[in-house]
Formats: sequence, structure tokens, C-alpha cells
Amino acid sequence: MTEHTTTRIIKEREKTHGPVDKTFGMAAALISALTFDRDWTKPIAPHEFAVINILHKVSRIMQGSYHPDHWDDIEGYARLGKSLHEKENKP
Repeated sequence: MTEHTTTRIIKEREKTHGPVDKTFGMAAALISALTFDRDWTKPIAPHEFAVINILHKVSRIMQGSYHPDHWDDIEGYARLGKSLHEKENKP
């Protein structure tokens, strides 16, 4: 990918997802709240990563970005996260 292509993509995403500082800032705040008392000596579990992806999509939605894909992605991440969490907790 060229610099020109990357710049174009970044500008397009800002139009569709809002200002990156606000979207990333909100995502960072949500993730920080979620992981506030987490034991960082243990790695993030796959189902927890699904939750982090959901929070990123929520932050895009909350910045005024409407794309059906955001909602579809949240549904997909939730389904995958649930499946992973179930596998992690099998006796």
C-alpha cells in the first residue's frame, strides 16, 4: 500500500467513523474501564479480545457513525466471543 493510498483511506475513515482522536479516545476509555482491576500477569483471553473489538465498534457508533457493518460486527464478535468463552470454561 502506498502513502497516497493510506492517506486516502485515513481520510475516508474519518468521514465515515468520525475523528480518530474521539473514536480511539472513547475506545481507550472503555477498554481502560473494563480492564481497570485486571491481573496483567495473565494474557488476554480470546473471548476478552472479542469484547475489546465490540468496544471499538461501540465507540465508532457513539461518534455518530452509522454503518450496518458496525452492528453486524458487534453481533459477530459477540457470537464468536461466547463460543470461545464456552470452550475456555468446559470442565
